[in-house]
Amino acid sequence: MDRREMTIFTTVMRLGSVTAAATALDMAQPSVSKAIALMEHRLGFPLFERIRGRLIPTAQAALVLEEALRIEDELARFDRYLDDVRHLRAGQLRVAATPALALNLLPLAAAMFRRDLPDFGLALDMHLNHEIAGLVERGQYDLGLAVIPTADEREELTVVRRGRIVGVLPTAHPLAAQVAIRWEEIDPAELIYITTDARLVMLLAAGIPDFLNRQQSATETNRYSIAVHLVRQGMGATLVDEFTMIGAAAEGLAVRPFEPELKVSLVMALGARRIARKAVERFVASIHSVLDAERPW
Repeated sequence: MDRREMTIFTTVMRLGSVTAAATALDMAQPSVSKAIALMEHRLGFPLFERIRGRLIPTAQAALVLEEALRIEDELARFDRYLDDVRHLRAGQLRVAATPALALNLLPLAAAMFRRDLPDFGLALDMHLNHEIAGLVERGQYDLGLAVIPTADEREELTVVRRGRIVGVLPTAHPLAAQVAIRWEEIDPAELIYITTDARLVMLLAAGIPDFLNRQQSATETNRYSIAVHLVRQGMGATLVDEFTMIGAAAEGLAVRPFEPELKVSLVMALGARRIARKAVERFVASIHSVLDAERPW
């Protein structure tokens, strides 16, 4: 008994006659009668007794009906699930990002994604820069976002946007009045060093000969968010990638391009789950919209 035959059988059982079933199914009455006869022939037992022109269900038909209704419910649920998948209303998108991106950029992108796909699940986690590609490769996440030196771009990572290192200063700082800032203009004693990612530290060291010669009294932290909050408290200035400042509260802060230009890239690692591919595309489109709308300086 295939799905079409099951529908015919359950409709006849529910409505009590071939005529009523044919009308409900938009079929010709002889077609319904023929379908029932073919089912009975293949099954090897009668589903109905013909008594004075009426179909009376047999005991076997009552047993078949119970299972057929259960299967119909499961098939209807499966059809709804396929429709949900088709329209991205089922499943969950799992995103990993660096702490700075997870705290600032991702919530803005997630809000756009949620408005577009309100029924699609979303999991957002933060991990260190060097961990993210491996987590995606192992299938723990569908999408991973990290910031790397542009010179470190590689084939398995997709570039979302290229940017640069910027300086973050209190708005009252003398350098905040400039269009850009240079290393020789920064007092080393007031620089807040960020040690969270060796690749970005080496990028700064390569572009700034004296960068690693920090004073003993220097302030250090392994979190961009802490460094930015320290700047807001007037404790000095810091150097971060521009993507860190997307979505960050700008009150009390001035963000200026750092010269010479030190290039960084916002990159993404993509997982292999096909079910999440369209959702990934929507989320990445949301990221692009945020980047287009927000500019840290």
